[in-house]
Amino acid sequence: MRERLGSLVAIVLLTLVAASSYWYARELRRPQAQAAAAPGTPDFEAARLVITQFDDQGRVRHKLFAAQLEHYADTDRVLLAAPRLLSFSPDQPQVEVRAERGEVEDAGSRVHLHGRVELRRAAAADAPPMRVRTEYLLAIPDQDRFQTDRPVEVERGASRISADGGMQIDGIARSARFDGRVRIVLAPATEQVQ
Repeated sequence: MRERLGSLVAIVLLTLVAASSYWYARELRRPQAQAAAAPGTPDFEAARLVITQFDDQGRVRHKLFAAQLEHYADTDRVLLAAPRLLSFSPDQPQVEVRAERGEVEDAGSRVHLHGRVELRRAAAADAPPMRVRTEYLLAIPDQDRFQTDRPVEVERGASRISADGGMQIDGIARSARFDGRVRIVLAPATEQVQ
C-alpha cells in the first residue's frame, strides 16, 4: 500500500511540474502588453551616444554623436542635445556639423539642426577648407546635402559669403546656391587654396 501511495504522490508531483512547465512556456510566448508612455513624454532616453551608419562594403559612412537622445513614441520624434554629425565618404572631404539641438526624422535620413549650427568641410586637393554658420540647417546625410532658409555666413579659405535668404549645398556635386541678398568677398586665387 505504501508503495502505491508513494507512486501516486510521485505521479501527482510530476503532473504538477509538467502542467506548470507547460503554463510557463505558454506565458513566455504570449506577447506582453507594454506600458505606453504618456503622450508628450519620451519612451526611450540615452546619454552620450554614438550612432554609426555603414555603407554596403561595411565602411563607416556617417557617425552621429549626441549628449542626449529622447524618442517619443506618440509622434516617432527623436530629439538630440548637442548633436555632432561626421561624414566619412572616401572620395569626399570630411564634413562635420555641430549644433545645440537636433531632431531626426525618417530613420536618420533627415536631421534638423538648430541653434548655433556650424558646418566644417575639410580642405580638398583643389579646394580650401570651408566653414558655414547659421541658426538652422537641414542635413540629408545619404545625399551629402545641407540646406537652410535662414541667414548664413560662409568662409571658404580667405573668401567670405553671406546670404540673408539661406543656401543649399550639394557635397557630391560640390556646388552651393545662395538665396536672398548675397554678399561675396573673393580672395585672390593664390590665397584660395591653403
